[in-house]
Amino acid sequence: MSKSIITQDGNIVNYGNLVAVYIEDDLDDDENVLGYNLIGLTGTSKEADVIILGSYSDAEDALKARYELICWLQSEAFGTFEMPKTDEGGEN
Repeated sequence: MSKSIITQDGNIVNYGNLVAVYIEDDLDDDENVLGYNLIGLTGTSKEADVIILGSYSDAEDALKARYELICWLQSEAFGTFEMPKTDEGGEN
């Protein structure tokens, strides 16, 4: 299975390297929430890398992007998914 994800920064991540996808608060030094990051975790249990797949201004946009990514992963055998930008919004 060959699936690629293009991050908002234009980096390409092979789906086969992802072990988890989750949403994490983007905090400033005073613990104020600046936004929400959709995170991809790659690697092995001994060495894991965190990749920011996308950054969103509110939790709803981050959840929509995560949902769209999961739906795409479940339906496509081969292909490329481009992470939605924060101003593009998701499809309902």
